[in-house]
Amino acid sequence: MQKETRNKKEDIKKFDEKPKVLIVDDDEKSVNLLKGVFISGGFDVKASFDGLEGFDMATKFLPDVIITGIVMPRMSGFEMMKNLKSIISTAKIPIMVFSHLGRQEDKEEAQKLGVRDFLVRGMTTPGDIVKKALSYITRGKVYYLRFDAQDESARELGKDFNFPPGFECAQNERMFIKLEPDEKKGFTPTFKASLVCGKNQ
Repeated sequence: MQKETRNKKEDIKKFDEKPKVLIVDDDEKSVNLLKGVFISGGFDVKASFDGLEGFDMATKFLPDVIITGIVMPRMSGFEMMKNLKSIISTAKIPIMVFSHLGRQEDKEEAQKLGVRDFLVRGMTTPGDIVKKALSYITRGKVYYLRFDAQDESARELGKDFNFPPGFECAQNERMFIKLEPDEKKGFTPTFKASLVCGKNQ
């Protein structure tokens, strides 16, 4: 049994929450298309049709990733990004630009603002956008799912995979299934799993 000392509360992620995405663009057709694909991919999706509303929604919804256009009413995509970067709760949210325009000056401005991807419509499929978004959400994360070795399904798992008899952790430790996202797979989450022992913080 692999031993692992865990002492960070943030290592335990919630499995009952869908990944959240916010789509901000004044092109209603494009927004609705992306929204449908993300919902099919298991995301919790919210959409806005201008930058000011998108900014307000981002601060309340706190999405895992934001996809935005550039030219929009009331507040441009770039202005929205600058405002989001100035707030602690939204500063580190990954942002992807999805624009009709592919001007070099726009790409350079996006790079200065730390945009993860600059995508031009017609050059990237909605499915690929979902895959990219998921890779930014899961990148670098490790998930731990509490595992009860005495549970019937756990014993069945141990039997099927030839675990040694009495596979348990030390008295002051809990057993976890350690899940590491496989970023090379599609946008349906795929994980590499292993059993580890650690303290339940």
